Amino acid sequence: MKRYAMGLLGVCVLTLNLSAAEGGAAALQKAGYSLLDMYIKSFQEMAAQGTGVGLENRLQAMAADAKKAKESGEINLVFYSRYARLLAMTKLLAQPDQGNILIPIIDREVTDFLLDVTGEEPVAFRAGGARAVGQVANALAEELINLQIYLDTLEKREALRKKLDEGMSGPPKK
Repeated sequence: MKRYAMGLLGVCVLTLNLSAAEGGAAALQKAGYSLLDMYIKSFQEMAAQGTGVGLENRLQAMAADAKKAKESGEINLVFYSRYARLLAMTKLLAQPDQGNILIPIIDREVTDFLLDVTGEEPVAFRAGGARAVGQVANALAEELINLQIYLDTLEKREALRKKLDEGMSGPPKK
């Protein structure tokens, strides 16, 4: 199942083209794009090699880079929390609990992730199989797209927030 999961996730990642937008991108966008690219390139390399060897080390490196970027203000808390969740779900998918000790926690996290990202009710992850793995891999790919869109629209979001804040304060008092 582990090989199937890695292969399916690799295919999902290979279908995405997440590269930084050209010209004057903010530091937050650059750091975010860099983290997304690191995630994708890791799976491209593993898919090319046909193995998931080294996934744990790669995930730890990505988590450390994300933490460093958050602490230095290069990414915001919204991006960081969603990226960290992406890494955690990747680890759960690729390296499930051998002794089934964490099944209730894994089931809860997978359920929350699927409902949040795709709106789908999960098939029983405990039962495993291609359908459950495919469902999570699809949600991971969807979350990568969501993070890309988030980065692509940061400037527009700030302008909309400013406009909303101005509208909430009401017309100026005379």
